[in-house]
Amino acid sequence: MDIALLRTFSTVATLGSFSGAAQRLNMTQSTVSQQIARLEEHLGKQLFVRTTRNCRLTHSGDELLERASKVVALVDEMESAFRPELSSGTVVVGVVDDSYLFAPLTRALAEFVERRPTVSIEIRAGMSADLLRELKARNIELALLRVDPETERDGLLQTSKLVWISAPAWQVPKNGVIPLAVVGGTCNYHKTALETLRRAGLQSRRVVTCSSLEGVLEVVRAGLAVSVVPEGELRAGMEIVSDHRLPVLPHTGLKISFSDQEPSVAAKQLARVIETTLQNKVLPRQ
Repeated sequence: MDIALLRTFSTVATLGSFSGAAQRLNMTQSTVSQQIARLEEHLGKQLFVRTTRNCRLTHSGDELLERASKVVALVDEMESAFRPELSSGTVVVGVVDDSYLFAPLTRALAEFVERRPTVSIEIRAGMSADLLRELKARNIELALLRVDPETERDGLLQTSKLVWISAPAWQVPKNGVIPLAVVGGTCNYHKTALETLRRAGLQSRRVVTCSSLEGVLEVVRAGLAVSVVPEGELRAGMEIVSDHRLPVLPHTGLKISFSDQEPSVAAKQLARVIETTLQNKVLPRQ
């Protein structure tokens, strides 16, 4: 059996998308489809059920995934043992600056470093728009980005609810103008807040701009303003504004993107470990 077919199968199964797998593997979507068809013909089983937006594993596909993942991992280990130059050097990773993601991400990095002790990892945290520019400039190999799940469904690792956060018992000011605390620069959450308030006919005022999310959270905790974050960023001394005071926010998605150059073996290996870890639900802090 061609190991490339199992690798393609595992990628499609992990991302839940043929087009997402094609992007990840630097193939055309038709090539991915052909490889899956070859694997299904070889095994005599249908592995996926396709819908208009994504695909899901059949019972046979689900049974194969566990075995295929083990085989792919074993092949990677053999390549690392006999050709260590393929899994060495430094992988530069961009990570969206959502602090609650760093706990599961650290677990993924620990697992990767244990498997690939000759690889160094450099992490660059920032906002998605900035990381995307770094990808296009080839300054980083891969990045964990925030995307709109309504427009970018391919390759989503998870979706999170965006929420308004405030100090306990916060109330809308008498003048009706919503005070906002935001991260400076190209912050997608700030744009979402402004657009959501505009659609609801509400005015807002940027009270505090901070270069870090931690600073914004402290401003919110002090009761000076409200802000928009993924639900997982809720901390002690804050609450979610979930009633009629503020309009409902959309969801946000999380995905891995590569630069347009061929990713290194180490970068692809790291991406698989991160995907496996983050596809498990990331629970909000208590």
